[in-house]
Amino acid sequence: MLMLKKTILAIAIAAAAAALFFTASDLIRADGSPGIALTGQVSSEKEGPMGGVVVGAKREGSTITINVFSDEQGRYNFPASKLGPGRYSLRIRAAGYDLDGPKAVDVASGKVTTGDIKLRPTKNLAGQLSDAEWLLSIPGTDEQKKFLLNCNSCHTIERIMKSTHNADEWVQVFQRMSLYAPGSTPLRPQMTVGGVQRDRTRGADVKAVAEWLATVNLHSSPTWEYLLKTLPRPKGRATRAIITEYDLPRKLAEPHDVVVDSDGMAWYSDFGEQFIGKVDPKTGKVTEYPIPVLKKGFPTGTLDLQLDKDENLWVSLMYQGGIAKFDKKTEKFQIFALPKEWQGNHTQQSMVSPSYSHVDGKVWTNNQDDHSILRLDLATGKFENLGPFEIPGANRTISAYGIPADHGNNIYLLEFGANNIGRI
Repeated sequence: MLMLKKTILAIAIAAAAAALFFTASDLIRADGSPGIALTGQVSSEKEGPMGGVVVGAKREGSTITINVFSDEQGRYNFPASKLGPGRYSLRIRAAGYDLDGPKAVDVASGKVTTGDIKLRPTKNLAGQLSDAEWLLSIPGTDEQKKFLLNCNSCHTIERIMKSTHNADEWVQVFQRMSLYAPGSTPLRPQMTVGGVQRDRTRGADVKAVAEWLATVNLHSSPTWEYLLKTLPRPKGRATRAIITEYDLPRKLAEPHDVVVDSDGMAWYSDFGEQFIGKVDPKTGKVTEYPIPVLKKGFPTGTLDLQLDKDENLWVSLMYQGGIAKFDKKTEKFQIFALPKEWQGNHTQQSMVSPSYSHVDGKVWTNNQDDHSILRLDLATGKFENLGPFEIPGANRTISAYGIPADHGNNIYLLEFGANNIGRI
């Protein structure tokens, strides 16, 4: 009975606190419309008013989250143009802190709602660190830490630091990781076909790296023996921004490239599965279009996404061995597969360039396997292989990541991992 009374009392206190936090203000503009829908101050017992905190608000039933930043006085403001009336869940992003309360707020129409936000120190700082903050925290040289940039395209650095592998086990991990295809994630790993290996060590001393990792993960200790560091929060002009997030319908979606058409629709490619998607920024509605699988059993996923002059979408099909055109009017795909004799276990079309295909009827793509440049003739549907291009004096071919075209449909090759630019 005593516990029940305490619970009821706690609820009453919480309700009273909520009433104080969320009183509607009469601060209305001269024209009768409020400029701000939701405002308040972010603070903690440790720091007092806190600037640079990301505050997110998501209306019940919506797939859109609006994020703003608190200023140097800890005050945040959501414009009325971004938040309509309704009940919103709140969240924050400030490394080292969790949201203490409140967790939700009711925004009224035509009024300014005030909600002061309290933060408390987090009990799980490791779970909040970005990859950049892990690199800042981990003891080691820049060269040692550079190795980890071969890993975090598939998973976070936190995952590495929470492991308990010893040096010998790390060597085995490196070998296993070389068999995973791009677009893999811990929830959806994809193996390459035919034992094809990807160079994940990039010429590093594997044994030395393995020994180093065994000293900075949890192999020898249940906790890290170094200080977990966080980056400074934004301030000044960096806090004057609004970030809008849109939920996607598939949990495992991996949006890679995003392009916006003249209607304001945002289109995205999926790095792990055979889809392109469309987002209506005004409503948050998402429409996804499945792409046919060309090579069953091979890794799926797309990468480069571009618009042609007529605003049809072109996408590179990676290990599926080809490129695809999506007609926005018919909502149908036209698939252009590479000739069978060009196909191998590691054939990979990562880039596509249709922007000026109307000039000469040619669409550019590549084969990341051997760094060759390919050109599709739209009239015949046939590919031309121009081969790889060597960098003068460098004794290597250019690995293009980005092949933008000029007005004459001549392309530029942007080298991946270096500073060279080629032109064809």
